[in-house]
Amino acid sequence: MINRRSLLALAPALPFAARGARAQSGVVTTEAIRRRGKLLIAMDTNNPPWGMLDTAMQPDGYDIAVGRMLAQDLGVPMELVPVTSQNRIPFILTGKADLVMATLTITPQRAEQILFSKPYCAQESIIMAPRDTAIRSFEDLRGKRVSVVRGAIQDPIVVERAPGAVMMRYDNDASTIQALMSRQVEATATGFLIPAQTNRLQPGRNYEKKLSLGTQMIGIGMRHGSDDLLRAVNGFIDKAKSDGRLAEAFKRYTGVDLLPLADA
Repeated sequence: MINRRSLLALAPALPFAARGARAQSGVVTTEAIRRRGKLLIAMDTNNPPWGMLDTAMQPDGYDIAVGRMLAQDLGVPMELVPVTSQNRIPFILTGKADLVMATLTITPQRAEQILFSKPYCAQESIIMAPRDTAIRSFEDLRGKRVSVVRGAIQDPIVVERAPGAVMMRYDNDASTIQALMSRQVEATATGFLIPAQTNRLQPGRNYEKKLSLGTQMIGIGMRHGSDDLLRAVNGFIDKAKSDGRLAEAFKRYTGVDLLPLADA
């Protein structure tokens, strides 16, 4: 059983703790990336405003914008490698991408598989439901159907906090939200930006945050042993945080301020 307090407490320290993990073969270095001439980043374009396709069907969103900044910092163009919540880590482990930037929350379990950078953004996870749905505590979720993206951080938190909830797992965010809008479920476990987006799609039901699942730090993932690449990525994050580029991009794509990032 995952202890949520321990998970959140450990998250800021993971970029350092994970460095001692066993290195994997096929590690990509910054030199190899520059020699190749492009940076391969695994991203989910079905998760607005983090990753999406614009009106011209071109990739856009906060993760895409930050990924392009990072590639520019390394002196190469970015090549987007499309992934889902389910295969974003396997794509790193099998060498199909150099990095993964897909709202990937830093957790102890994931840090056993991949190496994490410092946080480059954060999000509060919530239980969302229509205003007239009576949910005031986790006990109120008992017997209620709750949609969640398969493999997302919200899933184990809800299972721990509300063991009586009926978890309905979907492959992507769009299906998760559609299940709530079509009344297949009573609530959804999602990110703090989703109520406003859903209310624009379906005015009148007044979707709102019912419960908080805590704030999670989101990092850039890579293969264990990628110490050279980790230093470059962390250096970029430090600069982009200091000069305001991360905050500006987050505000542009979400309409809200970047949440405080844990020191790492």
